[in-house]
Amino acid sequence: MALARCKNYRLLFRIIMSQETIGYTKCEACRGTGNNPDETACTSCGGTGWMAVFKESTVAATPPVQSLGRRRFPRYYTDFRIALCSQQEQKFSGRCVVIAESGLGAILPQPFPTGTVVTLQLSIPNYVTVLNAQAIVRNQQGLRHGFEFVSITDSERAVIRQFCTGLPVQSDDGRTNS
Repeated sequence: MALARCKNYRLLFRIIMSQETIGYTKCEACRGTGNNPDETACTSCGGTGWMAVFKESTVAATPPVQSLGRRRFPRYYTDFRIALCSQQEQKFSGRCVVIAESGLGAILPQPFPTGTVVTLQLSIPNYVTVLNAQAIVRNQQGLRHGFEFVSITDSERAVIRQFCTGLPVQSDDGRTNS
């Protein structure tokens, strides 16, 4: 595994989106706070406090998943409430509109920049326990956000998989597959 280190956040974003990410770890430079000692944004992690971990052998050999027109997990249309806690401990409510085993799409009351790490509280219908998962904003258009789960257990992933059974599947072009 190689830990990606970049001084330029946009370069980091391009690297993350073009390589197979196998996980995330706290930034060593800022110790996961996202800030330097003088309270400016950490240049190593772009102020997120997190660094992506990649498989060395797949960086050059494997084309990115997005260019192949398929996803690791199917997306499902849904509609349930979520809560979000930012790194600044601010809490927001929103609606989950699309979910997959690897992340979700949500509508929030304010935009969060791409790369922001948050804690999501998922109140999945017909499931008694609230799931707490750290996630990173992968894309944002207006108030619509795409999150990738950073930390999720196998049992939490199984709960999401079971919940998705019977939900309408979203195709790659955003339409419902019947």
